[in-house]
Amino acid sequence: MNKILLFSLSLAFCLVAQINIAAAATESAVRIEITDIKNTNGDLSCSLFSSKEGYPEDHSKAYQNIHVKIDSNQAICEFKNIAPGNYAAVVLHDENKNGKIDKNFVGIPQEGYASSNNERPRFSAPRFKEASFKVSPDVVTTIKVKMGY
Repeated sequence: MNKILLFSLSLAFCLVAQINIAAAATESAVRIEITDIKNTNGDLSCSLFSSKEGYPEDHSKAYQNIHVKIDSNQAICEFKNIAPGNYAAVVLHDENKNGKIDKNFVGIPQEGYASSNNERPRFSAPRFKEASFKVSPDVVTTIKVKMGY
């Protein structure tokens, strides 16, 4: 009888734990609407960063990366199952599909890019702090950016 009681309590504990895990899961998402894309060549590389580490150029350190096609000089990047917190996004127009942003001999980008909050300093790369935005639980956060060249 003790074994049956112990088994029942263990089963009940597991069910409660499963319910709590399911309740903690997030349905948050980030939707980036990109406009002012100069042409439909190549594709867009969209990266979502959860910290300043690697932002904006080291995509291997991004929270998530996706590639999307350009449709009529606009596009949408959607990141799903995002944990609540602060993020910054960067979008690169990879016109020649070589997987990187091409730069001239002094390091100025030759392909388009955009960052969240339309952060675009004149003489440096966008900074995480200025480009960051908050993602709340169970909300789709929409960011609108304009591609710059």
